[in-house]
Amino acid sequence: MSTQDPRPTDRTAPAADIAEITRLHREWWEANVGFDIDRMVKVFPEPGDEYLMFNFNGHPYFGMKEKVALWRWYKERIEQTGGLVTRIMRLEVRGDTAWLACEFSIEAEQLDGGEWTVDSVDATHGRATEIYHRDNGRGRPEWRMWHTQITALPDLAEARPGFDDSTASRGLGWVPWEPFPAAADAPAVEGTA
Repeated sequence: MSTQDPRPTDRTAPAADIAEITRLHREWWEANVGFDIDRMVKVFPEPGDEYLMFNFNGHPYFGMKEKVALWRWYKERIEQTGGLVTRIMRLEVRGDTAWLACEFSIEAEQLDGGEWTVDSVDATHGRATEIYHRDNGRGRPEWRMWHTQITALPDLAEARPGFDDSTASRGLGWVPWEPFPAAADAPAVEGTA
């Protein structure tokens, strides 16, 4: 019996890079629960003047000062109650730049009962693209997230145009390929030549 992954990939990346980027990804999303600003800022460049975010609310935020101000504003109005699930759909690492795509769900409630997304939908499911550079913002070769774009998912049961499936039928974050690159420096596994 072959131990080879049924979906082999030619994509490779150093194991340490894969581990650090996925660690930063987890820190970012876990910081969203309760709007943990101290935890969140460690994921991004410092001072972060050139950081760019396209937020779930549909608006852009320029630099970390604006991102922190947004989180303070949200923290007064939204209670992130947990229930966080993220599913990485793809991670690509190319030299000192990487991107990660994921889908997520998170439980949240407006403290004033209002709606907060640009399309007036109190959405709890979405997808995000995250761009990482091996630069901490001060020139040190440390991975940081330099850009993210977050959008709401369509209704989970809505059929994908041109196909007869939906997020609900596929499952959150499902993709037809291996989402992670193979670790370029991992030892070869016998029987997987």
